[in-house]
Amino acid sequence: MNGYEINLIDNVMDALGCAKEAYALLPQLPPNMKPVYFRILNTIYRIRAGTDHSRVSDISRALGFLLPNTTRFINELVALNIVEKSTLESDKRVVLVRTTELGEEYIRKYVFSFHKLLEAELSEISESDCLIMIETIHKIHRAMKKIYRNEERL
Repeated sequence: MNGYEINLIDNVMDALGCAKEAYALLPQLPPNMKPVYFRILNTIYRIRAGTDHSRVSDISRALGFLLPNTTRFINELVALNIVEKSTLESDKRVVLVRTTELGEEYIRKYVFSFHKLLEAELSEISESDCLIMIETIHKIHRAMKKIYRNEERL
C-alpha cells in the first residue's frame, strides 16, 4: 500500500468521525427518548398518506428493520404514550400505529423544526453532492461490514 492510499484511508476515517460528530449535534432529546424513536416517528408521518394510521410492517420495511425489532421499538413508544396500537377489524394480524398528541408534538418539534433549519443550512450544497455523500457513506459502510464479517483475515 502506498502513501497515497494510506492518506486516503486516513481521510475517509476522519470524515466518518466528522459525520459522527455532526450526528451528535442533533437536538437534545426529551428524557427516555432514543434517536431511533424519531426515525420511527418520521417514518410514521411519511407513510401514513392521508390516514391517521401506519402499518407496523410498512414502518419496518421503510426503515429496513427486522419486524421483531420494529415491534419492540413500537412497544417502547406505546409505553411512553407516544404512539397507540390497534388492529384491523378485517384482519387482526395487521397491527396499526397512530401517534398520540405527544407523538405529534415530537414530530413538530424534533422532526419538522430541525428539518426546516437543516434544509436552510444545506441550501448551499447541491442535491447531487448530498446524494453522492449518501451513496458513498453506504458504500463505505458495506465495505467495513464486509471486513468485519471476515475479521479472521486481520
